[in-house]
Order: sequence, then structure tokens, then C-alpha cells
Amino acid sequence: MRILEYGNTNNPTIMLVHGFESPYQIWIDYIEHYKENYHILVPILPGHDVQEKSEFNSFDDTAKEIENYCISKSINHIYAIYGMSMGGVLTSYLWKNKRLTFEKVILESSPLLPFGKYMTQMLIKQYLSITKKARERNQKVVRNAINTMVTEDMLDVFLELLDNISDETIKKYLYAVGQFKLPSDIDTPNTQIIYFYGGKINEFVFRNVAKYIKKNYKNSITICSKGKGHCEDALLHSNEWIDRLDKYII
Repeated sequence: MRILEYGNTNNPTIMLVHGFESPYQIWIDYIEHYKENYHILVPILPGHDVQEKSEFNSFDDTAKEIENYCISKSINHIYAIYGMSMGGVLTSYLWKNKRLTFEKVILESSPLLPFGKYMTQMLIKQYLSITKKARERNQKVVRNAINTMVTEDMLDVFLELLDNISDETIKKYLYAVGQFKLPSDIDTPNTQIIYFYGGKINEFVFRNVAKYIKKNYKNSITICSKGKGHCEDALLHSNEWIDRLDKYII
């Protein structure tokens, strides 16, 4: 797994963790904004790197690889980690493992409670179907991806990712996400938890996660963006979203 680095290593470290079937290039504006004052780490998750073919095995393995990399570089403390969607599940593994310490854990629309078998199977079927059609360049699927999953300028790297990610990796990710439950007792009292979620699609899923976090972690903030889709501003309106993030990061 490649982990990209930007900025001065003497500055506080921010880690940006992308979501499922999301190209790491979504972080370009974030990197440009933060790299002057922060050291930036961007892991490219298994199955998502078109330059180095890899398969996803488990979040445990992926977290361990990131932890080992950071520790080998003497990066034991992360100032802020931002996990988007499924990236928030991996972020939660890093947080709960406590091999690294975090001042701020920022999670956005992350599914941190189990889906159940039926919903997991439904999501697997849905993602395999949509990914297959995208690989075939089905015009409707490609058109629908623009300004819902990626901006138009990111379309080519998004489609290249879908061309390269394997069906087995898709299934393994979704099985792992569907079974994950954020522990209620991660003992890191000095870590601030910030959970963003939209109010347009699957609001009940993420609202329940927000309630769970608020109940179990006193040093937490939960924020609902009413009328917004899944990671909508973070993916499609990055500069405006960065302005909002600054209130919690800087």
C-alpha cells in the first residue's frame, strides 16, 4: 500500500483517508490547502491504487500496515485524521488500536454500526452491478456519477479506479463494513471526536451512528448537514467544505 506524503515533516500531521471506490485524488484541494502548515499523509487503500495492484483483505491488516509505516517514520502522534465514508471505518480501527495517538478524529458519513446481513448483501449486489456498468461505460451510470460521486474533472481517475478494483475486493470491503461496530469504550479521553453526516440519503443510518457516538463519547461533536447527500460537500464542493473543516482543524 502506498502512503503519499506532503508538506514539512516537522509540522503537525494530518492523515486523509478516502472512501470506498473513491480515488485518492479527491484530496488534491485539501492537500494544497493544508500542506504549508501541516505534514499530510494520504494512504491509498488496497484495491484503489491503479499504479500498484493490490487486494483488500481486512481492516485489521490495512490499519496495521499504516501503523507500521507511521511508527517506522517516528510518527507516533497524528494531530488530526479525517476519514470519509468507508475511510471512517479504517480511521476507527486506527483510533481503537491505540498504537498511534490522535488529537482529533474526524469522521464523515461513516457507517460505524452493523448493517445486518440483508442490507450488506443488497449493497454488494448493487455495487457489483454499478461497477460492472461503469466498466462498460454505460452512459447513464457514468452520467449519474458526475456531481454525485465525483466532479467532472475527476471522472477519468474515478473510472480508471473502477476498471482496476476487483469484484473480490468490493465484496470483502462491503462485508467488513457491514459487520463493523465502533466500540463504545475506546479509552482516549484527550481525543476529540467530530462526526459529520448528511440528511438526504440514508439519514436514519448515520443519525443512529451520531446518537451512538454522542452517547458513548463525551468529547464528541455531531453535525448534520440537512438536505445534503452522502459526503456531498466534501466531494463536490471541496473549497467550501475546507472552510468549514478549518473551524475544527485549525
